[in-house]
Order: sequence, then structure tokens, then C-alpha cells
Amino acid sequence: MLCCDKQPGAELDLTRCGLALYDEIEELLGAEAGIRRKGALMVHAAQDGWAAEPERLAAMRSTGVSCALLGADEVRAAEPELSGAILGASRFPSDLQCAPRAIARALAREAQRLGATLLTEFDAERIVLSGSRVTGVAAGDGTRAVSADAVVLAAGPWSATLAATVGLHLPVEPRKGQLVRLERRPGFVAHKVVDGSYMAAVASPGTGLLTSSVIETTLDGHVLVGSSRERRGFDLSVDPVVSQALLGRAKLIAPALEALRVDSAWAGLRPWLPGGLPAIGRSAVADGLWVATGHEGAGVAHGPITGRLIAEGICGEPSELDLTPFDPDRFSRG
Repeated sequence: MLCCDKQPGAELDLTRCGLALYDEIEELLGAEAGIRRKGALMVHAAQDGWAAEPERLAAMRSTGVSCALLGADEVRAAEPELSGAILGASRFPSDLQCAPRAIARALAREAQRLGATLLTEFDAERIVLSGSRVTGVAAGDGTRAVSADAVVLAAGPWSATLAATVGLHLPVEPRKGQLVRLERRPGFVAHKVVDGSYMAAVASPGTGLLTSSVIETTLDGHVLVGSSRERRGFDLSVDPVVSQALLGRAKLIAPALEALRVDSAWAGLRPWLPGGLPAIGRSAVADGLWVATGHEGAGVAHGPITGRLIAEGICGEPSELDLTPFDPDRFSRG
């Protein structure tokens, strides 16, 4: 849940609302949510990125984000393992870490307690229409269906195929990312550490491999190193060359990583949309169709607030955020 890698604008507004919502999640779920307000450091080793930081942080502070510049000596005082060649860092004390799987399971359990029905073995393959109104979702063979007055399309990188069943052009693509987990070393870094190239990697529309350094210590004490980005379909294979590239970059910032044993590596798929903003809100393609997808790597931060925004819309309540920049129909008009 990071503000540190954002620029002022619609995505930052969504992130700020999302971070605030985690106070409610922690109140509801307690320790199960695994929330740690550890803060983040955006570390800079390149002069051009470091030179641009004062202006970016001034703009961030004008929106209410707490952040500050730290010189190289201050960074090393806060994080002794960051002994590589760095110029300084931006510190975002309100950024946090959580346990997203535990939160998802707990919120599902809470929804069931309130009367919701949870179907875990239903492969929805098309949205069903009656005239211009959605009436539910169905399996591909039509033998199983669920009726509904409203359908929320929130299928991550698989959303494009479902959207096409009702004529909605939603160019969501899977954007592969790979992570490496090292042995347990609690306290190796206190913050989430992100190198300055991360923002450019996230913003890039390129299809080829992009790597940037992210280092953090998980709730159970493992050291986690990322991250990669590449648009290569639904490929979940783990490439050892990419793992070595991630570790190599991270060691430039934190040379002590060299001494830590690799525990495991895995890959996942981020739902990526051109332009970098998710699709959130009602679609005019069909009455009762709502969309919540395309959050790329920020789904953990944006998931709960997106759910609330969609719920407000379905219930006819005023929204706490202007959803115009996230209009799911913007690609059809283009």
C-alpha cells in the first residue's frame, strides 16, 4: 500500500482513500490483517531521478501526503543494510504492509456472516444479458448460471474476455511479475525499500522485460526481493535469469543480500490497462454492469476502496471520489 511510487493525480487520490480504509480494516479484523505501518523509502542512485524528487515531494505534500527527503547518511542511519552507492531517499512514513490473502479470507467470512452467498467453484465465462440489461453470469456451457440485478466485472487479467461477451472493449492484459524470497532475516530492512527506477517501470507501456528493485521483510521474517514486469500473456513460469537479474539489481542497494540463501521464487499476473489507471465504475454498455479491474501492481492498496466505490454506486450513494478518470468505457470511445 504505497504512496511513495505515485505522482499527484487520480491514482494518488485513489491510493490515499485506500490507505485510509485500512484503518477500518484493522479495526474490523485486528491482528489477522497483518497490517504494519512500516513506511517506505524510495531510494535514488541516479542523479536525474534524485534531482527531480524535491519537486515531486512538494506536489505530494500539497495533496496531504506525508513525505520527506533524506540524505545518504540519514538513509543509512535508518537502514544500515542499504550500504550501496545511493544519493538519498524519499521517506513516506504512512505507507504500510499487510497480509492480503488473510484479509480477503476474513472479509469473505464477514460477508457470509452478513448473509452473502460465496461460490468458490463456479467458473463464470460470460455475462448474461436480457435486452440491454445484465441478468447474471453463466458458465461457458450454459448449464450453470447465477442471476443478478448487477454484475461487477472484477476478474483481474481475465477481465477482457468476460467484457467482450457483452460488447465492452476493455483491453486488460496480464503483466507478468516475478519475485524472489530469501531466507528469514527479521529486521533486515525496517521499511519497504523501492529504487527510483520503479516508477518508470510501472509507467512504461513496453512489452519487454523491465526490472527494478523492491526489498522488504515479510510478516514471517523472510526477505522478499522484486520486481519484474513484462507483457507475455498468461505465462506463470519462473525464469531463473530474471531471478538473478532481480537479485543483482537489489545487491547494488543492499550488498548484504549476497549472504542470504534463496528460499523460493514465483510469478504472478498483474491486470494492466493502457494509460496506467484502473477501470472503476458503471459501464453504459449494459444496465447493471459495473467494472473494477486493471489495477496493475496496486490491487492490494486499491482493492478495498474500489469495492467500496462500486458498492456506493450500486446502492445509489454519493461517491467519495470522482470516478471520471477511471471510466471503464473510455477505451470504447477511443
